[in-house]
Amino acid sequence: LLRKRHIGNDIVTIVFQEPGALPFTPKAIRSHFQHVFIIVRVHEPCTENTYYRVAVTRSKDIPLFGPLFPKGARFPRSPAFRDFLLAKAINAENAAEKSEKFRSMATRTRQEYLKDLAENYVTTTPIDSSTKFPLLSLGGKRKEKLKGAKGAELHSAGALVWAVTIVQGGESNGLSLSCLLGVSAESVVLIERSTRTVIFNCSCRDVIGWKAVTEPGVQGGPSLDIFYERGEAVTVTMSESQAEDIKEVVQRLE
Repeated sequence: LLRKRHIGNDIVTIVFQEPGALPFTPKAIRSHFQHVFIIVRVHEPCTENTYYRVAVTRSKDIPLFGPLFPKGARFPRSPAFRDFLLAKAINAENAAEKSEKFRSMATRTRQEYLKDLAENYVTTTPIDSSTKFPLLSLGGKRKEKLKGAKGAELHSAGALVWAVTIVQGGESNGLSLSCLLGVSAESVVLIERSTRTVIFNCSCRDVIGWKAVTEPGVQGGPSLDIFYERGEAVTVTMSESQAEDIKEVVQRLE
């Protein structure tokens, strides 16, 4: 019972079996919490041909969860199998929380917390609206909040767009394209204005840095180099009157 107590308090249990082990049944362990068993059996252990077979059993009220695999699949000993097993266990835990039992338990816990707040941490002292103390007069502060902070649009999840120019084929004999540079919370894109064609896009996670030139008098005007993935770069330029736009793009990338 002392050993079972620690295992029985888990929602997901991984059972590892060596060759020759008897078939596992969830009835071997009685628990109100365990809802998913992941059984892993090793074959030809300690050899170059080691592989594993996996079986999963879940309670009836738990929805199906991935990653899925075909019946009888063999998994070689590799980091990919380790990642698969971890993903399976994490998804099993998340799926179990959607079951009726755990959802009702979470609702009951939140109700108890709210009840404790209402009974022990709520004051019945009324606030006099005619008080002369400015500390309790929040009317002015509320109006200021409605105005919004300066530059708040830079934190928008949608894309912000700037008109830019890019040069394809080098500055000496390259082709200048008038484009729109869009930076959203997830992607950086360049769209040619005349044809509406996407000529560049990458995920924000792949952006590794940037270099901005905003000083007036630089040949070609203000420019911005955006480095992505393994050090590749795309360069955009603007007119000298748009030096502030370069700073806005940098703030958006930050």
